[in-house]
Amino acid sequence: PCITITTSTSSLSPEQSDATAEPSPSPPADEAPAYEMTFTCKPCKTRSSHRISKQGYHKGTVLISCPGCKNRHVISDHLQIFSDTSLTVEDLMRQKGELVKKGTLGTDGDVEFWEDGSTTPHATDGVQGHV
Repeated sequence: PCITITTSTSSLSPEQSDATAEPSPSPPADEAPAYEMTFTCKPCKTRSSHRISKQGYHKGTVLISCPGCKNRHVISDHLQIFSDTSLTVEDLMRQKGELVKKGTLGTDGDVEFWEDGSTTPHATDGVQGHV
């Protein structure tokens, strides 16, 4: 069993930035910094990919529904709804001795994985490679 997490970010265009003192609205969900997560559901063996916000993953509680069996998988629980401590899917998988692969998704669609989780910096990429 393995979970693959890749990251990508979008930058706002100059038209979208606001130099006034008023609070600016949050970027649309498809432009907010996010992770792309791919995994295989253990109960039904359905492999699927999901986009989750970095803010939700690192600060909130995230559940993903399997498109095959509709089972909900806990991805992170920093609000401690399902556990007495903050945790992520990475913590859960490490506890079970399972593999978590982290990668970088380049602007050209290339995906890069390194055994130790490190990445090769690319000057033109607008992506980051660590959770």
